[in-house]
Order: sequence, then C-alpha cells, then structure tokens
Amino acid sequence: MGTNIKSRLARARVITVVAATLGLAGAGLALGAPAQANTSNSCTVTPLKPVFTGRYDNGVKVLDYRIYATCTANRYLYIQQQRWEADPSPNPDDYLGSAGFGRLVYAGGSTVIHNYRTLVNGEKGAEEVYHKVRFQVSSGGAWSSFTGWQNSSILSITN
Repeated sequence: MGTNIKSRLARARVITVVAATLGLAGAGLALGAPAQANTSNSCTVTPLKPVFTGRYDNGVKVLDYRIYATCTANRYLYIQQQRWEADPSPNPDDYLGSAGFGRLVYAGGSTVIHNYRTLVNGEKGAEEVYHKVRFQVSSGGAWSSFTGWQNSSILSITN
C-alpha cells in the first residue's frame, strides 16, 4: 500500500508540473510573452517587471517601472517608455501614460532607470500592469533608428 501511495503522489507531481508548464506557456502566448532585451549600436535595454514600492500617506500604491540599460563607452541613449494595464482578449489593453529618458554613457557601464507612478484603479479586482520600451542610440553625433517595442513581464496587483 505504501508503494501505491508513493506512485500516485509521484504521478500527481508530474501531472502538476506538466499542467503548470503548459499553463504558463499558454499564459505567455495569451498575454504576449515578454520579449528579450533589445540591442542596438553597443547598447542593450531591458524593461524590468514593475515592482510595488510602497504607499503614499493616503494609501495609494506606488509602483516602479524599472528599465535596465547598458552601453559601451561614449553613447547617448534615448529611451521611450509606455505604461499599460493588460486586459483579456478581445478587450484592448489600457494605456496609462508615457515618459522619455536620456542617458549619456561616457566610460561604458549599466544603470537602472526608475519611474515611480501611482497604481491606477481601472477595474474590479487586480490590475495587471506592464510597460514597454524602445530606444535609439547616438554615437559620434549620428542617431540610430528606434528599436522595436519590448514588453516587460506583467505585475498583477490588487488596488
């Protein structure tokens, strides 16, 4: 009897892992899985998953829409960011705002850009927030074209 229980538990674990893996893969496809970092002209920019950073005195939650950027020496980086709240199909995602950031990188290196914003209460239940970024690079006075938009992972947070 002990072996039979162990066998059932082992099968249950395997089924759980397979179901979770398929569920995550399906969720990634349904939500538009986050793309990898974009690299252009010796710079790489990655939109990081938003994080909860605290509350104002009035109770409103604050999120940090972080961007990781790294470049070789003597590059000027201009990043455009859009913030979004994800909605299930067929509803379009809700646009929450945008920002632009310029960074001069003399000796090469990396930085995390922080953009603190309040959590918007746009629906019942949790908010599913993410951001997307694109950038261009200037080196020697010549600007590259903008890269394509790259999405961060989604943060699901109750209001």
